[in-house]
Amino acid sequence: MNTPNRLSRPIVLTSAALFAAGIVSGAGIYARRSDTPEVHHGDTSAWTVHLILTALAVAVVALLAVRGCLVRSVRVPFTRAAGARVRLTLREAVRSPGAAVRTVVSLPFAWIFLFGIFRAGEQVIAGLDPNFTANAWGGPSYLGAMYCHYLDVVLLMAVAALALHGLLLRPAAVRTPSGMGKVETR
Repeated sequence: MNTPNRLSRPIVLTSAALFAAGIVSGAGIYARRSDTPEVHHGDTSAWTVHLILTALAVAVVALLAVRGCLVRSVRVPFTRAAGARVRLTLREAVRSPGAAVRTVVSLPFAWIFLFGIFRAGEQVIAGLDPNFTANAWGGPSYLGAMYCHYLDVVLLMAVAALALHGLLLRPAAVRTPSGMGKVETR
């Protein structure tokens, strides 16, 4: 049975491994922290920008919730269909110049998405170092810095996922079971 909306085990495991690697990296940053406190500069917080971004994000989430596609939108980058599209694009990149260009153009977006997962993990432990958050956008507190960092990473990952959704090849049109025309699989 084809279940394209089910989660892709390789994508979920890769994401979990990246998050765990980020936690380990953050623990390393925390272990090498300085005993000399860094001076906080008040002009580094960027709260105004993050409050505006929060309002925009809430509006988009509310719109997706009203339209009934919130859960599907969140799961899309982690589904079996997404994994199939990645495999198809990589396989076709060898055969088709157009697919090769799509692959090259999609690499920075894939890197942003995957690095976002790693960076989110890294900040969990590294953020416990007061010097790590002293001049962070939401700093100097752990909660403020994490709020701004996680908002940024989620928004960047969402934009990267949207770009990848447009760039990755879709499986070729297939005949419906009744044989009545073609339907594009997603």
